Formats: sequence, structure tokens, C-alpha cells
Amino acid sequence: MTSQEWQLANDAARRYEEILVPAILGPFAKSLADWTELEVHHTVVDVGCGTGAATRHLAPRLSESGRLIGTDVNKGMLEVAQSLPYHQDLSIDWRQETADNLSMENESVDVVVCAQVLQFLKQPVNALREIHRVLKNDGHLNISLWCEIEENPYFDALVNAIAEYISPETAAGLGSAFRLTNPHEINVLINEAGYRSSQNDVVELYLELPGIDEFVPRHISATPMGPGYASASPEVQAALLSKLSDRLHDYITEDGMTIPFRSHLIRAIK
Repeated sequence: MTSQEWQLANDAARRYEEILVPAILGPFAKSLADWTELEVHHTVVDVGCGTGAATRHLAPRLSESGRLIGTDVNKGMLEVAQSLPYHQDLSIDWRQETADNLSMENESVDVVVCAQVLQFLKQPVNALREIHRVLKNDGHLNISLWCEIEENPYFDALVNAIAEYISPETAAGLGSAFRLTNPHEINVLINEAGYRSSQNDVVELYLELPGIDEFVPRHISATPMGPGYASASPEVQAALLSKLSDRLHDYITEDGMTIPFRSHLIRAIK
């Protein structure tokens, strides 16, 4: 497994849920879920659900007549998702499957969400076509993808520091999250997959994070960059954190950091 392949074993999937979801990914999963238009009786699928952050935000919006499915290729992620409570009578159907080979019938799904997933796929257009297959006519796909890394100062600083002090290969584990950030390129893929229209929006959230020395090592440990960072000497790790403190000086507060993050929201209509 390379650092660009976000396939996490059970312990790393648990750290992912405990560290990254509450700090960064959870707030953006909520933004995508809130932005998604759905009815209480709809069949909704969260493709590439990870530990289920967006799935759980969607659950309260469906009644018992609705249906909610979360899919992910990673068994560890799904096991964590299944273990977590959510405040809704609706039962979530968790399925281990790839985004380009879904188990749903043709035209059986009203709404699909896909939170920070497409950029990690070798052929994202194949997943878009597969989602198009399972969507009903007039059904819609709701996607989140990070804006350019330069618009996300925490990620930008972290990727550059890891590339400088650890290795570019290790940094690619986070840099790969920004492989699909250009709105034009995103819309070209959507059109190629057969969707008849799309709309784009951007959400910016200022997130409060713990201090660099506390948060960054934990963040890295919950990603495929963890082994590369752990193999570095304490001196190298300290230099990396010092570099980050310099780069993120404007965002440091008495209690930690308050940093802006920006993500695209895209709705594609079948």
C-alpha cells in the first residue's frame, strides 16, 4: 500500500474517526448533508462513506419509509461505522463495495452523496457512470471535493513540511486529496458520465483545532502518512512541527488554531 492509497486498517480507521472526523471531515460532511436536497421517503446512498460521518447526518432527515445505504471499499472503515450510534429509528444498510460496482438495481436510488471520495479513485468517471446507473431519472448526486490546496492553508503547510522533512512520497498521502479541485475538470467528468446538468457552490468553514504539537502528530497517525512520519527521528519531527508553527503563525490562538478550509459542493442531475 502506498501513502496515496487511503485504505486504513481497523486501528487507523478508528483513529480516523476519533481525530479527523470531529476536527475537519465531520463539519464538512455535515455541510454536504445539509446542502443535499431530499424527501423523507427517499432512498439515499452515501458512496465512499468511510466511517459514516455524512451518513449519520443524513439519517435524521429520513422517515421509516426511507432507506439509507452506506458503501465503502474499506472493511475497517465500515466496521467503525457500524459500531457508532446515531439518533434515528431508521436502520442504515452498510455494504462493502467499490464506487464503480454498486449493488443497487438500475434507477433505484433517489439521492447519492459522495464526500471527498472521487479524487482518490483512479478512474472517477467510472464511479460517476455507475452512480448515474443506479439513480432514478431526475435523481441527483451531491459531491464534495476540496478547493485548491492553496485555499486550504493547513493542508498546504502540512504537505510542504512533510515533503521537505520526511519525503515527497509521504507527502503524497495528503496531496492526493487535492488531485481533483478544478471546477471545469469536475464538470467535464460529470458531463462525460451522462448527467444532464450540474450546479457548483463553495463552502468555507473556520475550524478550531488543537495546537500544532498536539494535533498534527495525531492527524498524521490517522492517515497513510503515519508510517513515514513515525520512522523519522525526534529531531526531524520537531523541525517539521516548528516549520508548521512558522507557516501557520497567523492562525494560532491561545487555545490552538483557527483556520479556514474550503470545499466545492457539486450537485449533478441525471
